[in-house]
Amino acid sequence: MTKGSKSYFEKLKSHLPIVKDPTVVILRGHLLIEELLEGLIAASLTDATAIRDARLTFFQKLCLARGLIGTANEEDLWKPIELLNGLRNNISHRLPDVELSRKLDPVLKAFFPYDYEEIPNDIYSKSKAMRKGIIFHCAELSGFLKSLKAASNDRLQRIVAKGGHSR
Repeated sequence: MTKGSKSYFEKLKSHLPIVKDPTVVILRGHLLIEELLEGLIAASLTDATAIRDARLTFFQKLCLARGLIGTANEEDLWKPIELLNGLRNNISHRLPDVELSRKLDPVLKAFFPYDYEEIPNDIYSKSKAMRKGIIFHCAELSGFLKSLKAASNDRLQRIVAKGGHSR
């Protein structure tokens, strides 16, 4: 693990504590993923300041990042993030309810399609699993971001080498 990836992992762990209440994990995880989506979009643009005032929603950022990155495995990467967004919207606009544990299930099934059945049915276990799924997806998006930044730097160096012209 490189120093940069270790510090990012430490950031994830500090912002996503292991807690019984999954609301904290959902809200903070949503923010961490949104930060990465913004980074992916910015790294793909020649001038990221051009959309600074666009006031894009999370879903719009997700759609843009999906279009920019693409993936052969749509269901594994993007679908869980889309479901997490829906869950976040649901819990952030309503008081907590006794149905929260049940509402976690579709997101957890998307995060863990092959071993969802192994997650115990108590709220603490579901909260820990949600944290794990979010961390995994943040790591995956972070890898895409690192690659995009490297490609962007290469493109910039070629433009500078050609005297400032992109052709």
